[in-house]
Amino acid sequence: MSINHSMYEETVERATKLFLDGWIVSLGLSGKDSGAASICVVEGLKRAHAINPNIGPLYVVTTNTTLDNMVLHEYMMDLHEDLNAFASDTGLPIITKELKPSLANNPMVEYVGRGKLLRTPQTASAGRDCAQDWKVKPMERFLKSLQQKHQTTKIVSISGARDSESAVRAMNLKKRNESATKVVATGLGWTQAIIKDWSLNDVWQLFKVVDECEIDSYSDRFDAMRRHYSAGNGGTCDLFAGIQNNKECGARFGCVLCAMNPTDRSLEAQLVVSPKTYGFMRPLNDLRTYMINTLFDYNKRSLLGREMKDGFIKVGINQYSMEYRMDLLRYVLTIQQDAFDQHGYHPIDLIDYRELLAIQYHWSREGGEPEPGMALKIWHEIVEDGMRYPIPHTEKIEAAFSPVYMYFPLEDYMDKDNSIGLDDEGLYGEYKHLARVYYRDGIKHQVVKYNESSAFEVVTENSKAMMFVDSFYPDLVEGGYLENKCPTVMLKHLLESGVVRIAKGSIDRLNRDAKRAQALFSLRTTTGIPVDEAILRLSVPKKIKDRVVELTANTSQTAMDFIL
Repeated sequence: MSINHSMYEETVERATKLFLDGWIVSLGLSGKDSGAASICVVEGLKRAHAINPNIGPLYVVTTNTTLDNMVLHEYMMDLHEDLNAFASDTGLPIITKELKPSLANNPMVEYVGRGKLLRTPQTASAGRDCAQDWKVKPMERFLKSLQQKHQTTKIVSISGARDSESAVRAMNLKKRNESATKVVATGLGWTQAIIKDWSLNDVWQLFKVVDECEIDSYSDRFDAMRRHYSAGNGGTCDLFAGIQNNKECGARFGCVLCAMNPTDRSLEAQLVVSPKTYGFMRPLNDLRTYMINTLFDYNKRSLLGREMKDGFIKVGINQYSMEYRMDLLRYVLTIQQDAFDQHGYHPIDLIDYRELLAIQYHWSREGGEPEPGMALKIWHEIVEDGMRYPIPHTEKIEAAFSPVYMYFPLEDYMDKDNSIGLDDEGLYGEYKHLARVYYRDGIKHQVVKYNESSAFEVVTENSKAMMFVDSFYPDLVEGGYLENKCPTVMLKHLLESGVVRIAKGSIDRLNRDAKRAQALFSLRTTTGIPVDEAILRLSVPKKIKDRVVELTANTSQTAMDFIL
């Protein structure tokens, strides 16, 4: 029986050759184009394996940024299940893997925890840096792990990128010299865009001939691919029926909070076409709108920057304020719990114990919380006590002006306040055995017990994170251990309990951040005027700041001596 597809056999031969030439193949599965590529690559593996049983393996990976269109991502994981079942039935060496961003780059940890601004064309100076953090870096780590595992660099990444997808995509493929027929070296390593020369019609025609059983495939549910893309295209998908129209069924799905484009047309179309299937994602689209509309509401920004240089900190319009981040946490947890109440499981799972404690860690080290453990308090209000926080209606605020920054000599106040950082009074009494020390520039520093890892992490093994949130924190509140305390006390609890492990070599930076937070807390609680007003009064322009740094370099006088 002849197959009604012009590109299938040629593409399968490309894949077969890769395996027979000794390449270990990694294929990223994320949507229609990579789905079509996966059918060809799996068939190529099957044919190569019949010739040489020692070839392979094939790795099929899907990156879960946690913000991807949830229904489409779940469908990709269904295809993973089909691949695993097919591998078990045929004995083919297929391994599937779900990749995620590092905890430090987790979207909720970035936006809610660290207050990083929503990526838009105005704020993303490096272009789509979110794609770099959330997708490229996890893939780079994975490919590096394959090199270590197989002790070879002969690993090729297969993509579903096509020239006809867009002019920008074609330009980028050309810039990287990617090819449909041969392996080329790129920044990601060896790659081959195996369906680079396919049309959109070729993609959908392949799913059609699979569904009509003209060719065998690892899955029998590619009809769902058509349904999802049809919904994202407003209910039409003519290409699946073989009609030549490259504008049809070309819906593009990305992160539900992506703001690089004014609207998420595919998600909004899904919400209209099938509210029953996709409706649970509507609040995420509302959250996206809220974050876009409030991005340039400067009342929702922090006055103080995070970086301290030459003893000064930048004062002006910086990252999201603590109040705004607390509201974001309330909205996200409300969305999650409402979806759970509706479905009986978590179709939206952006913030669990791991992400929550990472958010609390960043809040505690930065300062600015009205009381210790605010992230944990908000969690209990919503998850345990049933409180809900609907997203307010907003009108879009446009960027009004270019901010002018001043500089505040925070280090002087840290010294004046005798901030103790991660040291603790208890370490001089009955808990002295828990003290740790480190040396910086020959100076000894005492701090609370802490654990290090290769990267920042929250320990979830043996329910450690869950127990900290559900049991340890309520015990602290009930025992009065957080009353009238600087919020950095929660940072010490996170470290001492071992539920948080910091990156190797980062203890000095963390200790200084704790001192900074304590100095700001002291300013908030001891001055007779609002701390923001006090800081603004004592801030100076960059030119004066640079001159003060010059004058204090070789004297015992402080920056405040010159400013006052």
